[in-house]
Amino acid sequence: MSDPANSRLTVSQAAHHRRRRRVAGAAVAVAAAALLAVVAVSAGSGGSWNPAALRDGVKTELPRLRLEEQARRASAALARQQRARTLENAAIARTLKATPFVRMAGSQTRSVALTFDDGPGPFTQRILDTLKRYDAQATFFTLGFQLGQFPLPLQRAVAEGHAIGDHTWNHKDLTKLGPRAATEELSDQAAEMQRVGLPRARLFRPPYGAFDKQALRIARREGMLTVLWSVDPGDYAAKQPKALRDAVLANVRPGSIVLMHDGGGDRDVTARALPLILRALKQRGYRMVTVPQLLMANPAPAHQDRVKRTPVA
Repeated sequence: MSDPANSRLTVSQAAHHRRRRRVAGAAVAVAAAALLAVVAVSAGSGGSWNPAALRDGVKTELPRLRLEEQARRASAALARQQRARTLENAAIARTLKATPFVRMAGSQTRSVALTFDDGPGPFTQRILDTLKRYDAQATFFTLGFQLGQFPLPLQRAVAEGHAIGDHTWNHKDLTKLGPRAATEELSDQAAEMQRVGLPRARLFRPPYGAFDKQALRIARREGMLTVLWSVDPGDYAAKQPKALRDAVLANVRPGSIVLMHDGGGDRDVTARALPLILRALKQRGYRMVTVPQLLMANPAPAHQDRVKRTPVA
């Protein structure tokens, strides 16, 4: 008859050995995953690898692009981005000295600015995919209350060189608000942009294109240039992508600022029309740039006409 104490010890030791085998198995799995990751990186970053050598236990060639080189490149890219932002902010400041708002830039180069209002939303990523495919830049005028729900598209937009502007917190007509409420519409949106890691906006678009001296004064005090538009193809009511493309092409010219939307409703027609628009503009020799880039290449005239109000911008 066995000793109960020895039986308990045997059970405990067996359990201990099982735990050790599980830990060892997990470690092997992690090591295998890490090795596969190294191989994948090697194959995709200019290094070379030999499956036969890997099978035979021969040490494979490590990626040529070392961590130090990756860090150097990332630092250089950040420095370029900061220099570009400094130049763009200088162009905005120069424009503000000449006029408190713009709806049209100059015609020095065949450049146009595509702008998207009322996002971020479910269609923003799709629009960014299209812009990237056609090597086009754009400007997104965003609503503060949407940022918490869709922060990633705008973080991606900034990383890919697009500009982000303030479109108020909740899309209210600023001409119907007092000074305090109007200021909060802009400042609350700005605070939310900072909270989700976006740079401070230097551009402002009033909802509906409606503004008065008070709205201009508030935007200027916040260091923002008020940006309207010269081409409104009516994408919020468009039914066919080709018709939307034709509406853009019928009115666009060098220095145009084009109004479209990535939020505020179903933007499927806009998303489907965008490749057609970009392809046609490229065929006509246009470059699609952000509003700050447009102001750098095509300084805006000091005299700017007011734009007609539209239902949803």
